[in-house]
Amino acid sequence: MRALAISVAIIAATPAGAGEGEPRLARAPSDMSGAEIDAYNEGRMASDPDYIRCRRIEQVGSLVKKLRVCNTNAEWKRIVDKGNQDARDSMETLARGWSVSQEPQDQLMRAPDRPQ
Repeated sequence: MRALAISVAIIAATPAGAGEGEPRLARAPSDMSGAEIDAYNEGRMASDPDYIRCRRIEQVGSLVKKLRVCNTNAEWKRIVDKGNQDARDSMETLARGWSVSQEPQDQLMRAPDRPQ
């Protein structure tokens, strides 16, 4: 009964003009309870882009504490693609070299003259 009430709340929160194949959520997936996510995922294939998956990410500085992060499959794919593109961009920057080939003249420092 509770799952039915949650399903009705999610459907009621979905605007009628939501994009085709892109349901709108009342809240961010990470803010939803497990029961709400189960109700939302009901009838969806695990490979569906709108299927919500949750992951537990370790908190830095803690041996036990973990953060629950939930996103749709499409959003997880976007996050992974962005990370991969950032890594490629970093490698291209390293391949080109870190510094600019020519320093601006006004920023150059003259070496002190040494006696011979």
